[in-house]
Amino acid sequence: MHTASIRKHCLVLALLTALASPVILADTWFPRNGGPAGIAGEHLGSSIAMSTTGLGGPTAEAANRVYVGLPYASDGTLAECGAVQVYVRDPASSYGWKYSATLYAKVRQAGAHFGASLAADSQHLIVGAPDFDANGGAIADAGRIEFYQVYGQDTPLNIIYGGGIAEFESGANFGNALAVQGGKLAVAKVHSQNGNGCVLGYIFNTTSQQWELPPGISTYACGSAGAELGASVAIQSTGTSSFLLVAGAPGETQNGNLLAGAAHVLFPNPNAATGQDWLEVGTLAADNPGAFEFFGTSVGIDNSFVYVGATGRDNGAGRVGSVTIFKPASIIGYDYLSEYFPGAPATIGGHCGASLSVDAKNSQFIVGCPDSDGVQSKEGNARLYKMFTFLGQPVWLESLLGYGNTFHSGGDSLGASVTLFDKEAFVGAPNFHFSGLSGNGAWKAFLPDKIFSDGFGP
Repeated sequence: MHTASIRKHCLVLALLTALASPVILADTWFPRNGGPAGIAGEHLGSSIAMSTTGLGGPTAEAANRVYVGLPYASDGTLAECGAVQVYVRDPASSYGWKYSATLYAKVRQAGAHFGASLAADSQHLIVGAPDFDANGGAIADAGRIEFYQVYGQDTPLNIIYGGGIAEFESGANFGNALAVQGGKLAVAKVHSQNGNGCVLGYIFNTTSQQWELPPGISTYACGSAGAELGASVAIQSTGTSSFLLVAGAPGETQNGNLLAGAAHVLFPNPNAATGQDWLEVGTLAADNPGAFEFFGTSVGIDNSFVYVGATGRDNGAGRVGSVTIFKPASIIGYDYLSEYFPGAPATIGGHCGASLSVDAKNSQFIVGCPDSDGVQSKEGNARLYKMFTFLGQPVWLESLLGYGNTFHSGGDSLGASVTLFDKEAFVGAPNFHFSGLSGNGAWKAFLPDKIFSDGFGP
C-alpha cells in the first residue's frame, strides 16, 4: 500500500474511532512535578531502563527500579568514565521516586562512557561502555559491557555485579546498543568492520550465573557495507535456547536510496554446511523507502509485532519521523501492517523514532522525539501508543508526553531515551540544563490523568 493510501486509511479509521465511543479515546499523560537533574556535563538521561517486580500479570506487576545513565560523569581523575544512577519508589514524595545509589564500572576507565546504553528486566541489568579501550588501552573504543543480577526488593538494594564481556576490535563500540528479555541478551558493535556493524546474542546460564553464546554459535551477524547494523537492537525469547533478535541498520541503502535504512530479524541457527550461524527470518524496510530516512534508528519486538523507528520519514509536510509496525507472515517472514507519524504538534526535524521501548504485557509502546519543539525550541517529547482492536484489526492510539508546565529549557532533548510499563513512563532529557550551565541532563516520570484512567481510556 502506498503512503498516500495509508494516510487516507488512517484518517478514515480516526474518524470512525472518534464517532464510535468515548471508551477509545487516548489517555492524557502528565509529567510528575520535580525530578532529578544531573551535574553540568554529565548528561543524565542519555539512557534509561527499569526493572519490574511482582508476578501474576500486569495488575500485580509494577516498576520498582529506574536506572538512568550519565555516561559523561567523572569519578575522581577518571574523566567521563560514566555511571548509572538507581532510583527506587518513594510514595512520600510528589515525584514518586528517590535516588538510591550510583553504579560505577567494575573496570573503570576515563572516556569509556559507562552508562551510554542500558537494558534491564526483572532479574538483570546490563550496562554498556562502548568507548572502553581494550588490552590496557592499546585497542581504542573496542567497547565493553558489564552485567548485574537484580534480587529481591529495594531495601537493601540487591544489585550484584556478575561480570563483564569485552571486545578487542578497534573502533567497534561493542555495547552501543543492548536489549534483554527472558534470560536472552542482544549486544551490538555498530562500528565493527568500518561501519558495517555486527550483533550477537547471549543466553543466561542459571548454573554458572554467566551470559554464554547459544549452542553452536561462534560468530557475529554482520551488516552490509556502511549499514551500521546494531544501531539499535531488541530481543524476544522463543524457547530455552532460542530467540529472535531484531537489529536496526539505518545506514543501509534501499533501491539506490542512500541511508534509507532497514531492520533485520535474526534467529540463531548454526549451519555447518554454509558456515553461517544466523538465519535471517525477516528483512524489514519502510513502505516506499527514500534516501536519508534512517529506518532502523530504533527497534522493538513482542510476541505479536516488530516495531521500527525511522527519524527521517516524511509525513507529507516534512521529515518528522515515524514508527512502522510489522506482523509475522502466515508462513515465514513479516508483513507490513501500519505506519504511525506523530500527531500535531509534529516538528519537522523532530526525530521521532530516535528511541523506542515496548511494553508487551500491556500492548503499548513509546517513542522518543528529542528534537521536537514545544514552548521551547527542541525541548523534545515522547509519544505513547496504546493498542486496541477496531473492526477486528489492531489500531494504536497516541498520547503526547511533554513537559507541560514543569520547569525546562530549550534544547533539552526529552525523548532521547524512553521506557515504560503499564501506567508509568520514564523519559530521559540528557541535554536539560540550568541557566548558565550545559548538559546537566534529567529524566521525567509520567502518569496518565487519574480522572480519566477508569473507563475513558483505551
